[in-house]
Amino acid sequence: MKRIIVIGSLALVFTTSFGFTSLADSKARKGALKVCKQKYKNAVKGAKYLKSRDRQERIEQAKREREECERLAPK
Repeated sequence: MKRIIVIGSLALVFTTSFGFTSLADSKARKGALKVCKQKYKNAVKGAKYLKSRDRQERIEQAKREREECERLAPK
């Protein structure tokens, strides 16, 4: 009986500790993705005032930067 209680309590401790770690990681990722999206929006708004070809190049560059930013965000 004592063995079951000890094993159950250890399992509970490990489960909660890993759960909180992943929760903190997901919050950090969410914040990083929010920054990436905001940078992309700002780049697109800034490209609004450029000429056609320059605008298109700037938007494509912003897309590449956003994808790279999302890849580098903590997981």
